[in-house]
Amino acid sequence: MFEREVHAETTTCPECGATLVHERDLLICKEHGAFFAYGPQLLVRAPHTAKPANPLLPWETRARRG
Repeated sequence: MFEREVHAETTTCPECGATLVHERDLLICKEHGAFFAYGPQLLVRAPHTAKPANPLLPWETRARRG
């Protein structure tokens, strides 16, 4: 079984220096978004996973003939 290391030090945003809030596996800056720790000293910006609001089904995208 693997266990995660718990770091006692406070992590700060690499953009503005604000304290990052831990939320699940991410570190959140209110101004600059989400980051994740990649190794003990490197923070990487989390990718955006925006989904389309209402994706169309294949038959909804075809133009109607009539």
